Amino acid sequence: MEGLGTRLQALRRQSNLSVRALAERAGVSVSYVYAIEAGLRGHNLVKLQRIANALGVPLSQLWGEFEQDSARGETEHGPEER
Repeated sequence: MEGLGTRLQALRRQSNLSVRALAERAGVSVSYVYAIEAGLRGHNLVKLQRIANALGVPLSQLWGEFEQDSARGETEHGPEER
């Protein structure tokens, strides 16, 4: 399963944007975009929403199915036992 950084990089490349151009459009730092793509940065939903908007995709496409399921307390095998 691909991670957030991999999805971000793929979407950015599909949009023919450099890291700098994406950062400028999203109003985030270049180092933030590099860090997300490298998997080195924690997730800030406000900044991720800005990045998704700059890419013209819904946040759910950038965030990915696994992270959404995890946020609801579910895994690939179904709801977590509590």
